[in-house]
Amino acid sequence: MSQSNYPYGDGGSQGHPGSGYPGQQPAPQGDGEQLPAPSPDGAVPSSPASGASFGSAAPPTSPTPAASAPSAAPGPWSGSAPSAPAPPSAAQAGAVLKKVGIGNPLPTFIVGALAYVVALGASLVVIVSAVLAVLTFDTGDLTGGTDPIGGAGSSSGGDGGFQMIVGLIGIPFQLVSLASFGSYDLDLSMGFLGSVTMSSRGLPLLITVAMVATGFLGARLVQRRLGSGRWGSNGALGALLWTGISGLAVAIFAVIVTRLTAFAYEDASVGMSFSMHSAGADMFFGTWVLIGLPMLLGHLAGMEKPSWWPLVADLAAAPRLALVHALAFAIPVGILTMVGGAIGLLLDGDGQMVIPLLLSLPIWGLTGLAMLPGLGMLTVPLHMNSQGAEDLGIQRANEFLWFFDLPWYAWIPMVLIALLIPLLVAVLWHRDREIVSGSIPALVASWAALPLAYFAGSLVLIALVWTRTHVDMGLMGDIAVSMSLAAWMPLVAFFLGLVIEAIARFGAPFVDRFVPGVLVNWFRRSARARRAEQAASSEQVQGAEAASPSQAPEMPVGTGAPYGHGSPYGQGSPYGSDR
Repeated sequence: MSQSNYPYGDGGSQGHPGSGYPGQQPAPQGDGEQLPAPSPDGAVPSSPASGASFGSAAPPTSPTPAASAPSAAPGPWSGSAPSAPAPPSAAQAGAVLKKVGIGNPLPTFIVGALAYVVALGASLVVIVSAVLAVLTFDTGDLTGGTDPIGGAGSSSGGDGGFQMIVGLIGIPFQLVSLASFGSYDLDLSMGFLGSVTMSSRGLPLLITVAMVATGFLGARLVQRRLGSGRWGSNGALGALLWTGISGLAVAIFAVIVTRLTAFAYEDASVGMSFSMHSAGADMFFGTWVLIGLPMLLGHLAGMEKPSWWPLVADLAAAPRLALVHALAFAIPVGILTMVGGAIGLLLDGDGQMVIPLLLSLPIWGLTGLAMLPGLGMLTVPLHMNSQGAEDLGIQRANEFLWFFDLPWYAWIPMVLIALLIPLLVAVLWHRDREIVSGSIPALVASWAALPLAYFAGSLVLIALVWTRTHVDMGLMGDIAVSMSLAAWMPLVAFFLGLVIEAIARFGAPFVDRFVPGVLVNWFRRSARARRAEQAASSEQVQGAEAASPSQAPEMPVGTGAPYGHGSPYGQGSPYGSDR
């Protein structure tokens, strides 16, 4: 056959044996064998599916099953089949979640459970305090002449005794529920005499403070110690998500266990039933907020601050100053009032009341301290309201208790301390304060921080101090008694914060030099440490820049070195300094 009959040229020529291109040497294929020569009729032998290369001496075989197809080498003119994307692994999913600030939820869940457990411990303290106060109170006969374990008033049924035992065990859960904005509901049925229902709302503040403080401090500790490690790494989004779920889980558990441990008693012989519990929607949402919100604030407080943080730093520091102001006023005034009251009782011959009052401090102590900051504003009284059945001797009343209605040994120190504390707090606010100059947001935040913080703090005090009791006695009428701080307290607190801000700006600089640092340096300690770290890092960066040479160092010359011998950029320094 003539040479023109070969589709790729002369297959038997010495110049280009077995090739379709004149003068081209056969390229190795697969295991190094050459391409097969075309048949005399001009057809090129097909490659076997087993992966043998072209030009193999073995005859072509039938295609192998599909299972062996992936091991076959692709033909020189065939395209590679697209491979399916691999599913993301757990490590990749975790890395993606960490990029958006969602890390390990376990530490946050542990802190939420711990806050509820600490609240239960505080409730035990309240119970022990109440028992000791009753035992030391001089009433003559604590049992009232009734056998507490038998007699006519006791239920002989086993179910009633079991319910009472469950109710006694559940008292700590009921108190924690009451401390979470729950209301204690009592239902008493007396057969043909009718029924009585009572609802009482009031926070045992020792339990509430223990729960909130544990959630905040625990979350801040977790964020600071584990925030950048493999066990934490929660950002703002992760903190919001996990604290919300943790608070919800604790709230669900609390409402279930509170309802199951309700105190119940029934005596079928006289047709009387009695039950008390504090489970409800109010305590559910209250527990959710008191667990979740402090933990969220703790996570945010423990995070590394962004570069723009100095612009709004006063907004975060102002609530701490409002808390310091309230405690600095309430603690000395409370101690003086309590000491003066004890002396007055002793002089009046009621000295047996002193020890029970002292032992019951865990019950009423923090509530009394929470009332004092409102009275210390000198324009905010306690509002007491009572209404109900006048036949029972309860008259309608709507009264206000001002600071000058207190005994003289209480209101005179209160006025003096109320006038002195704002001056000291202003100096505390001024020391080591840094306001970014030339920034309108920083200027606005610095002026608004204290008024807003005092306004919000007064709302919190009103919610914590407010107590209310309502009794419905059927045909005999109902009774309602409530006590709270005056409703205009937030407005007064707003202007008080504004006055302290003005004193800190225009008066504190003149006396700041005379105040010892040990008294005021502790307030902005974290901000001062953060500024010191930033200054140290800036000095390190400047020192590194000053120590670095102006030109890049030369690369070693050699065959294998980048940009070295044989490189298109020449030998020696990068980018061909020897070109």
